[in-house]
Amino acid sequence: MAGSGGVRNQRSDTIIGAVLVGAALLIGTVLLVKGYRADGGLVATSKAPVTSSTTIAAPTTTLPSRPPAEIVVAVYNATGGGLVASKNRGVLQAKGFTQVSIGDASSVVPETQIFYTAGAKADAQQVAIALGKDPLLVQAMPAPPPADPGSATVLVLAGPDLA
Repeated sequence: MAGSGGVRNQRSDTIIGAVLVGAALLIGTVLLVKGYRADGGLVATSKAPVTSSTTIAAPTTTLPSRPPAEIVVAVYNATGGGLVASKNRGVLQAKGFTQVSIGDASSVVPETQIFYTAGAKADAQQVAIALGKDPLLVQAMPAPPPADPGSATVLVLAGPDLA
């Protein structure tokens, strides 16, 4: 009997060992799948995904109550090609701008630029909108101006995007 009890204890020990190894594998698998926090706690996987959204309100632009006919505009062809200034004068005239002079710029620009003299920012924004450009891109007239605006308060250097 002493011999058979030892075999039974050995088999029992083997079964218990196998159960413990299986339990350890199961726990390890759960930890790997679920993860754990730095403080040792389990990380829950049933949380809703975190999403972030950045919404920037568009700046409001108050356009002048001045009618387009009162705004004096100079449109210069800054493409190196022909008829760009006269084409855009026609666009502006169709939208009520009656005081539009045209000419050729001394240099070419990669994209249309719209400048305004002191106090005429809102006028320049109105011109930009009429030409289909972003009104927030208008700039104060640099010194010296890139072209002679004459009596115009808004200077348009018409680039290839307005050709």
